[in-house]
Amino acid sequence: MNKPNSLILALPKGRVYEDFIPLLEKTQFAIKDDVKKSRKMLLDTKHPSVKVLIIRGWDVPTYITSGAAHIGIVGKDILMEKEEEEFVELADLGLGKCRLSLAGYEDVLTGSARLKIATKYPKSSTKFMNSIGIQPEIIYLNGAQEIAPVLGLSDAIIDLVDTGKTLTANGLKEIKIIADISTRLIANKASMKTKSTIINEIMEAVSYTHLRAHETPEHRGCRGRLV
Repeated sequence: MNKPNSLILALPKGRVYEDFIPLLEKTQFAIKDDVKKSRKMLLDTKHPSVKVLIIRGWDVPTYITSGAAHIGIVGKDILMEKEEEEFVELADLGLGKCRLSLAGYEDVLTGSARLKIATKYPKSSTKFMNSIGIQPEIIYLNGAQEIAPVLGLSDAIIDLVDTGKTLTANGLKEIKIIADISTRLIANKASMKTKSTIINEIMEAVSYTHLRAHETPEHRGCRGRLV
C-alpha cells in the first residue's frame, strides 16, 4: 500500500490515540472510517494521500525506522528504549505528561551496590542504575510492577509515575526521577526529504498551540496504567 505519493501516520492504541484523534477532526486529515466500529488497522482520512495506521505504541518506532510508516506518535519512554532505531524526533506534543522514576522503600539505596529492579524499561533502567553506581539485576514485568517489592520479587521498580497514589497505596515512595515523559511526534529520516510538504502540513494541523487549546485537564495525565 505504501505508494510513492502516500503518507502513513502511525498512532498507538489506547489513551494517546483517544487524545490525539480529536485534533484531526476539523482538519483535512480527519479519519473517514468510524473508528469505534471499524476493525481495520489502516484507516482512510479525508486527505486522499494520507492514511492512519493503528498499532501498539512499542511498535511505532520500528514502523517509522523501516519506512513502513512515515510519521508517528509515541511516548518518550518508548523512544528511550528504542534509541538504537533511526528516526527524527520532530516535536513534543505535550500529551501524557508524567515521569519515569525509580521507586521503592525509602532506604532502598542505602548501602546498596546491587539491586533487583522490576521494570518494563530494561535499557533505561540499566543505564540509570549504572549512572548512580549500582549494578542492577533487571526483572522484566509488563505490569503491576509496584507489587514486586512488596512480595520480595524485587528491591525497587522503575516505571511511569503520575500522581504517585498507587505507589503510596503499596507502601512505596518515588526515590529518583529519571526523565520527564510526554508524547512525541517522530518521522522516518528519508521521509523528511521526500514527503516534507505533507509532513509540515500535518505538523501545522496538530501544532503545540493547537493541542494546548484543545487539551482538557483529564488528558494531561500520563498514558496507560499509572503509578
